[in-house]
Amino acid sequence: MQYMNNQELKELFTKEDLHITKAVAILLKQAALYTKRIHVLQDSQQLADCENERAKYIYKAIEVATIEKQQHCRLIEDKKRYLDAMNDKYGDVDFINDLKDLKKLVLIYRLENLDEQQQAHHSPEYMA
Repeated sequence: MQYMNNQELKELFTKEDLHITKAVAILLKQAALYTKRIHVLQDSQQLADCENERAKYIYKAIEVATIEKQQHCRLIEDKKRYLDAMNDKYGDVDFINDLKDLKKLVLIYRLENLDEQQQAHHSPEYMA
């Protein structure tokens, strides 16, 4: 994956009018954890692996910011509203049968889990 530095990321967010919501911040924090790891590694294979993971989380942050912009909905902050809508639509979130709705729900829970692991100071490898 292509390396994107902080300045390029800021320019992209400004150009595309993307916002750093809690979901995006979680993903960017995960990328930052890999950046810290990169600074202490000596093994070239480990460096490459960390760079790839860092890039993966940055691009996922961009993807999530784009989704939130398109849907006018923040994944974490508006979770209750989303769950209420899914309960109204399906009767219960356990009965979601639309893949798009299910993917969004899984993404919300995955981001919340990642946030909890970051707050518990787990290593990035544990969180992957």
